[in-house]
Amino acid sequence: MRTPTRAAVAALAAAVALSISAAVSSSAATPPTESGDTPSTPGVGAACVIQHPDCNDIGFGAGGSGDGGGVNGGSPVIAPPAGDTPGKKCGVASASGGPDGTVSYEPCQRPSTEPIEPRPQVVVPRSGMTGVRPIAFDTASVRADGRTVDVRFWSGIEPCAVLDHVAVSYGTDAVTITLYEGSDPSAGMVACSDIAVLNEVTVSLDQDLAGRDIVDGAT
Repeated sequence: MRTPTRAAVAALAAAVALSISAAVSSSAATPPTESGDTPSTPGVGAACVIQHPDCNDIGFGAGGSGDGGGVNGGSPVIAPPAGDTPGKKCGVASASGGPDGTVSYEPCQRPSTEPIEPRPQVVVPRSGMTGVRPIAFDTASVRADGRTVDVRFWSGIEPCAVLDHVAVSYGTDAVTITLYEGSDPSAGMVACSDIAVLNEVTVSLDQDLAGRDIVDGAT
């Protein structure tokens, strides 16, 4: 009885060893899959669209097609806006080509907006000018109190063009404002440049406008 039992145990051990050996041999016979055999999901980069047509080109170098997600399930990396030049910024001078190279400069362009309104120079009337004459004004803006008017007008430069005084007359339907301008006699014989300047003078009315119009007395 002992001899057959030992033989059975030995046969069983041999079968187990043979099974393990076959499994190892099968695993070793199958070579590992190389990266070039099966296209894998590419990483971040512009080569994504070129090398892998299946890549989701919604994102710049994003993950594989179908889910629209980014690398490793994250947000897609958006491509830079069209027209931008990588490494080149506006308002910065860049040199290239060594000592004999050239220096390029690309100014930053302001977005197109409405024309900027010129800022007027606030003036106060100065009586005693010579050659006083009425001049037309450009705009008259009434403040909330109904008695203060900001009058803007184009004129020359001092001392050749100086606001002498402002006359106001009140009518039933309108209030007339007239600006008077002259030159400063204390300046002597001087030559002034022919330059237009936007001025503003504040006029205080003695009466409320009460719906009346403002009229330019010089026109």
